[in-house]
Amino acid sequence: MLRSNPEGLHKPIGCYSQVVRRGNLVAASGMASLDEAGNVVAPNDVAAQTRQTIANLAAALAGVGATLEDVAKVTVYLADFSHYPAMDAAYREVFGNFAPARATLKVELVYPELLVELEAWAILPEAAE
Repeated sequence: MLRSNPEGLHKPIGCYSQVVRRGNLVAASGMASLDEAGNVVAPNDVAAQTRQTIANLAAALAGVGATLEDVAKVTVYLADFSHYPAMDAAYREVFGNFAPARATLKVELVYPELLVELEAWAILPEAAE
């Protein structure tokens, strides 16, 4: 099993790996709009936060040899459902051509400035680690 906290991403704020790969299955922990130092990027802009969050997810996946195109399932956590249209538009910019399965939930996020968080499951075409 490969566990990774890839370079360029903020350090986890708790006891977890940002991404784990076993064979061809990849699980990415909740990603948020944080820079490498752990600062919230674009505190009042859900579209910009969604783009940054997806960029962080892509970096985490790359750390174990996966890409966004390998993503099979995403769970989106929104602080406020009024942000759904802007989040969805930014999400479509990336996932529009190969949309994975998705669920969207309203939750309280770890930092009040965060508006969106994503976690994902990816499946690679081959089982080699």
